[in-house]
Amino acid sequence: MLLLPAVAFAVLALAGTAYFDVHGRTEELRDRYAPTLVDLAHARVALTLAQQEAEQRLGAGSGEPLRQTGLVGLGERYPALLTEASQSLNNTVQAGALDTAQEQEVRVLSGLVVAYDDWVNWANSHHTSRPLRKAGMDYAKGLLSTGGTAVLARIDVLAAELRTSAAALADRRAVFSGTASAALLGALVFAFVVAGTLDFVRGRLRVRSHLLSVCALPVLLLLAVPAIGVTVEHRAQDAVKEAAERLGRRAVPRPAGPEENARGGPGAAVDKEDARLTRKLDATHPDAWATACTLALALGAAGAVGCGVMLFHYGREYLEIQWKRK
Repeated sequence: MLLLPAVAFAVLALAGTAYFDVHGRTEELRDRYAPTLVDLAHARVALTLAQQEAEQRLGAGSGEPLRQTGLVGLGERYPALLTEASQSLNNTVQAGALDTAQEQEVRVLSGLVVAYDDWVNWANSHHTSRPLRKAGMDYAKGLLSTGGTAVLARIDVLAAELRTSAAALADRRAVFSGTASAALLGALVFAFVVAGTLDFVRGRLRVRSHLLSVCALPVLLLLAVPAIGVTVEHRAQDAVKEAAERLGRRAVPRPAGPEENARGGPGAAVDKEDARLTRKLDATHPDAWATACTLALALGAAGAVGCGVMLFHYGREYLEIQWKRK
């Protein structure tokens, strides 16, 4: 009498575990890893463009500064880019995708960005002296982009680590594979037990139990909802992995020319990739599927309870028949 509802609840529990394992990883990729990778790309682009702007204003190598440098200094674009880079680095810590060591690395990077800005400003304050200006710019460029310990190189390493972690998270399907396989096997056992129970009720009680069939059928049919949800959410996870790879390629801007600026520059390319990923994730509706799966599992649980009630009723009838025969 208890076997049928027990198997039904076991199947539903396994199906729910399989689906929500996938959904939890989708949420983590969407809410943590994707924003962090976008912010790192923004930081790298902003810093590279800031260096280009500083070199244009102050003169790269043996070049001369712009005429208006003495009046307007570094202008408005350079400090705006530095502010954007610093804010993007701060946002990576708040997203929650970084571990403790990576958070500490971001704090080191923020300090190096401040040091870089100090040297650029020092070079600007000595823009009339070519040796001092060149020394300040060379040191600033060294901090930013020269060697494996430079800011841009460390951002690249951090972004690569996050891409690897995101891919590993999307591919971590041991829990899903185990519980989904067990749920499928349980569904087959449930169908076999239902068929056997209906045959027993019809043979011993002379009753065709349509109500028992009605209660048992949703348990099997509603398993299609988490199955479809898993397929959709796997597509969302693949979209995050693909976007992470594209961000890694687009985060290295070329020197901005008139055509590049007309298209919005490399920073706009990162924004475009971010918007593209957002559209793909929204199109998969992971939150809506989570709600639908919760409702499906709840209806399946109600069907399992209905099976238990019907079997309890039939069990009483069977005992009464056996009692009368005695």
